[in-house]
Amino acid sequence: MISSRSPRTRMSRRLVALAAVASMGLTLAACSAGSDPEASGSDDAAAEDLGSAAIQFGWLPNVENGAIIAAVEEGYYEDLGLDVEILPGGPEVAVDAQIVSGGALVGLMTSESLANAVLGGAPLVGVAAVYQYSSNAIVSLAEDGIEDPMQLEGATIGLSANDRTTLPFLEWLGLDMSTVSTVPVDGSPTPLVSGEVDAIVSPVGNVPVVLAAQGIDTTVIPVAEHGYNRWSSILTVRRDSLEDPEQLAQIRAIIEGTKLGVEDLLEDPAAVGEITYDVYGEQLGLELASQVEGAAVWADLIRRGQERSGGALLEVTESGLEETQALFDNILGVDLDAHDLFDLSVAEGVL
Repeated sequence: MISSRSPRTRMSRRLVALAAVASMGLTLAACSAGSDPEASGSDDAAAEDLGSAAIQFGWLPNVENGAIIAAVEEGYYEDLGLDVEILPGGPEVAVDAQIVSGGALVGLMTSESLANAVLGGAPLVGVAAVYQYSSNAIVSLAEDGIEDPMQLEGATIGLSANDRTTLPFLEWLGLDMSTVSTVPVDGSPTPLVSGEVDAIVSPVGNVPVVLAAQGIDTTVIPVAEHGYNRWSSILTVRRDSLEDPEQLAQIRAIIEGTKLGVEDLLEDPAAVGEITYDVYGEQLGLELASQVEGAAVWADLIRRGQERSGGALLEVTESGLEETQALFDNILGVDLDAHDLFDLSVAEGVL
């Protein structure tokens, strides 16, 4: 669906596509005029201007959220009548507060961040989830031979400052935590390469990709394969937004447009990586190679999540909720019913 072309070429293709859609609409309207007023009214509704809405990212834009970036750049939300603005995240941005305050209609959250926000009284609910297979992995240098989490006994592990789940996970596995040391890291692979840490916890699309580009082999242990399947990029909204017809229509358009972006990512990850680089590469210092190669990794995570949950793309299923409940009960100690965090009705007819 996406070609590896410049933004100008993509835009030209999009204009041609829109012209074709407009032509098709005129033809259908001409065929139906005077014979089926209700059908004609339905066509008008499909072209309704839904206004504008913002999506709050949890971090700075990169190929992890390439599907949404592609959906904006390819005009998928616009075709549905919605003008979408991406709000970059970062360490100083609280996604839950942005949604609650109305600064963003939709925010991207993880399983535990959504759960913690709800436990704190935030009136939030998830309506779909892009990644239903944890992106986190334990990464070590291949030459060190760490192939199982239990081999981390006595190790020094690099963790980001906001990582509050890896240690409970390792303890749940049965690791003797008195032997484990931690070092704060900022996403850079340097502590691992220099030997400051024996392993580092990172999204699979980050440190492993960067080191592979440098010719350094790593061993990647996906935590989802060991009982810790945390979702990410959960499309999260205020509960009362679902009671507002205008906002509900915008939310459904975001779900539908995001799904189209996800389909592009699965079909041609490299093209989505190039789009991400074209839009944000210069201003954020992204590297083309890491965005293109990382896109394939993120696409694979979506496939794995879909296989695991047994649903359509982005769809939250009962089996997925059961696995999330096990995560809350066994590892995170979250006292919530996972069913209370999601509204499965919003995406009906869209996914």
